[in-house]
Amino acid sequence: MPDKSRRFYFNRPEDYEPALLKKHFSDRKLEVKVVEKGIILPARPIEGTRNYEGGVCDKDFKFIAGHHRTKHCWYKLESSYVIDKNEITYLDEDVIFGGALMGHFGHFILECLTRLWYVLLPPPHTHTLEKVSKFNKKILFITTSHGGYKQWFDEFFRLMGIAKERIIYVDTPTQCRSITVPERSMRLGKSYTKEYLIPFETIKANVSPANVKKLYLSRKNFEVEKRKCFGEMYFDDFFAAHGFKSIEMEELSVEEQISLIMGADEIASGTGTLTHFSLFCKPNTKFIMLSRVNHYYGWQILLNEATKIDAYTIDCSRNFLYAQPAVGRVLFGATKSWKEFVADYFDEQIEEDDDYLYSDKALEGYIKEWFSYYTNNPKLWYSSIKKICNRIVKLEKTVSSGRPLLTYQTHVGNGGWRTWKTENQLSNSLDKKRDIQALKIGFTSSFCNVYYSVYYDEQEGWSEEVTSNQMAGTTGKRKSIYGIKIRLDEIGEKKYDIIYRVHKFDGTWSDWAQNGEGIISDQKLNSLQIKLNSKRIFTIEKSESGQFVIADK
Repeated sequence: MPDKSRRFYFNRPEDYEPALLKKHFSDRKLEVKVVEKGIILPARPIEGTRNYEGGVCDKDFKFIAGHHRTKHCWYKLESSYVIDKNEITYLDEDVIFGGALMGHFGHFILECLTRLWYVLLPPPHTHTLEKVSKFNKKILFITTSHGGYKQWFDEFFRLMGIAKERIIYVDTPTQCRSITVPERSMRLGKSYTKEYLIPFETIKANVSPANVKKLYLSRKNFEVEKRKCFGEMYFDDFFAAHGFKSIEMEELSVEEQISLIMGADEIASGTGTLTHFSLFCKPNTKFIMLSRVNHYYGWQILLNEATKIDAYTIDCSRNFLYAQPAVGRVLFGATKSWKEFVADYFDEQIEEDDDYLYSDKALEGYIKEWFSYYTNNPKLWYSSIKKICNRIVKLEKTVSSGRPLLTYQTHVGNGGWRTWKTENQLSNSLDKKRDIQALKIGFTSSFCNVYYSVYYDEQEGWSEEVTSNQMAGTTGKRKSIYGIKIRLDEIGEKKYDIIYRVHKFDGTWSDWAQNGEGIISDQKLNSLQIKLNSKRIFTIEKSESGQFVIADK
């Protein structure tokens, strides 16, 4: 039965369950500081690090506020610096520090608007999120070189009702009559207060929701992401087949993007920037989050709690090389966790590797891009290749200690005999219209016999059944086959189901058949896929102590 209560699909629940139990909401009262004759220093890089110095300081350059992040994060702004006072511009106004802005869309909405509650919070007598402000003071922002200034900053502020003439992006040291510094309403990955959602609720009040109910947020053509993440097209096509409209958000204005998110009942996307759009969802929106690395995002768990969406997180990672989410170079696709999710959410049974049509291209791009990006890191090359080799050794030991592998070969028109394939591989390319005319099936060493025959047409019917590694069908006669059936002998069928399907000239796959069931098509066949599923047989036996135990045969 489908599990409708499950929300996380990872192989190691102990890794994420503690985070799910943690509550991130804080009812603390946010503080507001006023720094007389305060100075705002533009961010400048700290040599040898990816962090910055700058931010708000007092007249003696004592640090007051910047941009704090979690322990292992880069792009922090947590210290000031001293300069000659002749280099300081004086602004004879009382201003508000709006925060440090990152030119990265996801992090901008996640963590850079956390001081604006003070600007947008209505006076005590107001009960709606109107376009109100604190005395029309100018709001000063610092930008970091992590993306730098982006024009869409202004679009967000416009949607909050903040006039453009009030905004100053500080690019020179500036001293003001006073600087009001509101406390941040969210501590990255740790906690948030009720004020955290005020900027997003304000924006939503000024945007009309679109009427698209099911969205897949795609990045198949996003130039930066295209270099970083491989396997997108499988999910793009899967969700399209299930009624989701594929949207490439980068092609739309900020207002159009938010409008689409606000109107949707169901959304799916890869984890990261796109899942941060949950901040604009209505409560209880179903959001399917496809993780490209095999661990959860703690930041996203906080957002899911704050926004009260109905989130599903699935491990779709197929990475076998080092993967760092911040720089990408990742491979994702249909995994065991994905298969479990689809069974529960869509009530469908799919094959774990049903992304085979996309996997070769995705794998090629992944390997090329990974080794290109890490060209100057031989230590990482060595550790990653060593890890792959260890996996291969482990797999070889597993295979050698168990049964031999099933192999098969097909003979196709204008192509002759193709190379031998092992379990679950496609016998022939789907792109070339070469019809199967004969086939051979067997095991890599003595294990059991496999029997099979092929179907020609209504007049000739089924061929004579042959056994392991013998040819079924014909060669040199240009005689296509239109069906197959395969079975194991009595020894094999006690432990395994043999499962198979065929690909037809009309571009479709047949249903899976098993254990001698016949597949007959009205189309020529151009590929074959076969695999074995283990039958676990349990018996009740009496142990030496006289107790009855269950034995796995």
